[in-house]
Amino acid sequence: MRYLLFIFLFSWSTSNLLAQDFLIKSPLKDKDRTTRTHTLFNYDSTGFYALRFNKYLSYAELEHYDTLMNFQKAYVVTKKARKYIGVVNLHRKMYLLYFRYKENKRENTHDKVSLYAKQLAPDSFSLVSDSIELIAPFKMTSNYYRGNFAVSPDRSKVLVYDYEEEGDIDDVSGLTNEITVRVFDSTFKLLWKRSVNLSPSGGAKRTVAIKKLRVNNKGEVAVLTDIFRDQRSYNSKTITADPTLFFIGKETNNFALFKPNLGDFFFNQNNFTFDTEGNILWFGFYSTQKYYQQRGAFFIKINKDRTKILVKKRHAFTQDQIAQLLNKKKVNDKAEGRSYKLIHWRLTQEGGVVLSAEQQPSSSYNFKSNDILALRFDSEGEIQWFQHIYKHGELPIRQKVFLSHYMFSKGKDTYLLFNKGLYSDGYATAVKINSKGERLTRKFYTYEKQQELFCPLLSFRLKGDKAFLCFQDRFFSNYRFALLDFETLFKEKK
Repeated sequence: MRYLLFIFLFSWSTSNLLAQDFLIKSPLKDKDRTTRTHTLFNYDSTGFYALRFNKYLSYAELEHYDTLMNFQKAYVVTKKARKYIGVVNLHRKMYLLYFRYKENKRENTHDKVSLYAKQLAPDSFSLVSDSIELIAPFKMTSNYYRGNFAVSPDRSKVLVYDYEEEGDIDDVSGLTNEITVRVFDSTFKLLWKRSVNLSPSGGAKRTVAIKKLRVNNKGEVAVLTDIFRDQRSYNSKTITADPTLFFIGKETNNFALFKPNLGDFFFNQNNFTFDTEGNILWFGFYSTQKYYQQRGAFFIKINKDRTKILVKKRHAFTQDQIAQLLNKKKVNDKAEGRSYKLIHWRLTQEGGVVLSAEQQPSSSYNFKSNDILALRFDSEGEIQWFQHIYKHGELPIRQKVFLSHYMFSKGKDTYLLFNKGLYSDGYATAVKINSKGERLTRKFYTYEKQQELFCPLLSFRLKGDKAFLCFQDRFFSNYRFALLDFETLFKEKK
């Protein structure tokens, strides 16, 4: 099963953080009973609470660090194995969500599949005895099953969805026609439930690939999909799928769909979000030649009532931009970027969006370090700046956890954190990009003594000028956490 991690962090003032340096580190710890950090589960005036699991998800604990990153205590959350899919914090009540099922080896499927939420006790942080049933037990008819959840921007609604897919087609996941969505309030009271067939023909052949789901503050569900025309594949040199955004409400007549209508292109790596006014922002990349390539980017804004398109823009990358993506000095008119995957996006103060993507590795044994593509759209869908950050290199695939990047915004500035090499000559670096696309680069951790390495995807933006970081050694035997004051970092004279 694939899991979507959803993280909510309390607001907190860091005015009592007195350290003068830009990086405050916690003591180095051995992995002991836990092998991996799952998330920064919570932070408040008492400090930081990091959730860690062991390899088999049979033991979990919360580690408490004070505001100066001194270790305080480890709280045992659970000693029972469950298939955890994520954590959620709803108005100061914290929950873990998990699946339960019985494996049916004879039929290569699962029986009594169900989803539950368990609250964490506010003082001990252990799981309470009572479970909240979100999906009632049922028998699977397919051995490819997907279930997950999402939370509305104001945290008043929780979406839980699941479907069974036809999962034996290479490079196509989430293939189904029918999906079941359930919307709960912040106390997990069921508000409504619907099973919807998204196929244009409604036939037995599965033609819909589920991509992303979100829920708005009203409890309405948006589903991003690819609708296959005939051939169900992304490896064809002809266009096979049309991206389609569905909207589903409680009532049967509350159903709508939108398509880009920007031309006949290979749309890929697209995503969407609700802005602060409830409008839909839909963005991503396209190619003129094949999937897994990028010729340009698009931006669409749909009004909150879903009655009209407010903005629709498509931008072809320039030859100079394509040359940057290919790490070449010059390219021809038909050249395109290759295999950049959309990783992060953030809303801007002005109603636009800034996004970042990274180049994906080849299928060979060695893992190709990911170059970064970042760009910023304004509220009218115009590209304000385009940045390519070069960090090419060949590294063993087991080091993948260190090779991604983290992106966040503060005001009109965008920040990227990543590793530039992982060995003795490598270092962790931060890039600051202002609203004009001008960038500064700073090293914040070097690996001259083979220290533990920075883990980009376990980074979390805090209130103020700080980010919470995770470090661990390349053999995953010890780890530590840190606070990065990124504003102080960029004020340092290098």
